[in-house]
Amino acid sequence: MNKNQENSYIYILINLVKSTSFWSLISGVTGVFAFLLGGGLYLTFEEMSDVLLLVTSLGAILILLAIGLSPRAIAIFVSGRRGRFGLNAALMTLAVFIILLVANYFMFTNPNRIDVTATRFFTLSPQTVSVLKDLEDKNQKVVAHAFFVENTASENTKTTVEDILNEFSRKSENFSYRFVDPEINRSEALNFGVTKYPSVVFSYNDEQNYVVTNFTEQEFITGILISTGKRQKTIYYLTGHGELTSTSDPMFQKQEDYGLDLAIAGMQRDNYFVLPLNLQQFEVVPSDASVVIIAGPDQDLTDIEYEALVNYAKSGGRILMMLNPNPPKLFNDLIYLYGVVVTPQKVADAISNVGGETLTPLLQKANAQFATSAVHQNINIADDISVAFFPDTAALQTAPPEEFALRDHITFYELAATTPISWLVAPGEDPEYNVEKYTGQYTISGVIEATGTFEDLGSTQDLFKLVVFGDSDFASNKYFYSNDNGDIFLNSVNWLAEDYELISIRPKLVPYREFVVNSLEKEFVKWSSWVFPPLIMILMASIVWWRRR
Repeated sequence: MNKNQENSYIYILINLVKSTSFWSLISGVTGVFAFLLGGGLYLTFEEMSDVLLLVTSLGAILILLAIGLSPRAIAIFVSGRRGRFGLNAALMTLAVFIILLVANYFMFTNPNRIDVTATRFFTLSPQTVSVLKDLEDKNQKVVAHAFFVENTASENTKTTVEDILNEFSRKSENFSYRFVDPEINRSEALNFGVTKYPSVVFSYNDEQNYVVTNFTEQEFITGILISTGKRQKTIYYLTGHGELTSTSDPMFQKQEDYGLDLAIAGMQRDNYFVLPLNLQQFEVVPSDASVVIIAGPDQDLTDIEYEALVNYAKSGGRILMMLNPNPPKLFNDLIYLYGVVVTPQKVADAISNVGGETLTPLLQKANAQFATSAVHQNINIADDISVAFFPDTAALQTAPPEEFALRDHITFYELAATTPISWLVAPGEDPEYNVEKYTGQYTISGVIEATGTFEDLGSTQDLFKLVVFGDSDFASNKYFYSNDNGDIFLNSVNWLAEDYELISIRPKLVPYREFVVNSLEKEFVKWSSWVFPPLIMILMASIVWWRRR
């Protein structure tokens, strides 16, 4: 390169630097880049919103500066053929962007949602919506304070909590929520009595607080009900006759398989005050008993205990009775007063059972083995029960339907039954089927509503409600969390206690889905998602350019 060429390049460079068109171009390109980058990231990273808003504003200023530095050149460009095409493309892009923003705004502010998950995980139950609506009707303002430490481990849990609380806030203007980092605001956490993280505190009027550490829709509704002052009902479970009872060892944190600990914990989560009841000590059922639970006794009642339970039933009590095959006589006599007995035999089911064990009938909603509120109005215990099993269950024998039809004061509702290919197995008998066995559908759970005993000619007492099962093992620690066993137990308690809103707010199943691929398939997914979309766009752009060339 000779000296004249060097001088010419320097001359061109100096002219470019002096030219307003050059700086207009630099400002325009930089401004567009900063505006798009800052605006895009502003919508993505909330924690950097201040800096990104500054970058976006700076980009807009540079674009205006570019127009101000060279308005004539821009006017010529816009009025030209390329300018018109470019301007049209820019306006169309801007229009699409604005339409997306407006659509997103209306979708965000609209409380209606379309839940496409298989288990309707994000759909609130009707009873939850009713509880939230009551906040507005009663002008009660509830605030949820979610205490989460900012770390990656709790991010998924935080997302789940925020999804549920966000749906709550959309359904009621009187419900709001906020997230607090307890490591930064430790004093606030201590003021709410929170020492375990993560936790959610439901507060009403900044006075009544309820702490939740299990993050489900049901737990959150319980928190709202308790914080707004709903009365805590008392549930008693009978002891002293070999029943299932609390077996927790606080020192070793263990519990026996055939205990009632998980059922008790479930009732406590439903906002019940759960206490043992020894009738040998009190000789009367306490007047504050909302429900009395009798779970698998193997020893009989005394006459005084029997009379105490009969008096409780006749005073309009509520009893959940889970008896095993061949139960003690006076327990069977108690339900016999209302036309039902538990058989001494076990039920075997050849069609629907657990692992080929015919003495463990498996009841399935798909087989129409549960009676829902569509069959028995106002009895919704089994509405959301899909599968439950009852190891070594007995059958319920009742008076003939025509006998019940003659008694308007007493009604029996079948709640659950085996398949038609079932038979009874006597103690010590081979459970295998033989041709001499009578097969049929056997009731293993039922509901009684009565204002008099079976022998009465009419109403003689307050309305008594009884839910009876021919098995108690399904509610034990060993099987409580198997299938829907725990739910049908808790639903029975809720129905007897007339807490119908809790029946429909059981925790929803979160399905686990895994996309399993080998190494070649993984590489195909990766490269096809990286390469194919840009190639398709380049191909479309090339076709458009060729046609307009």
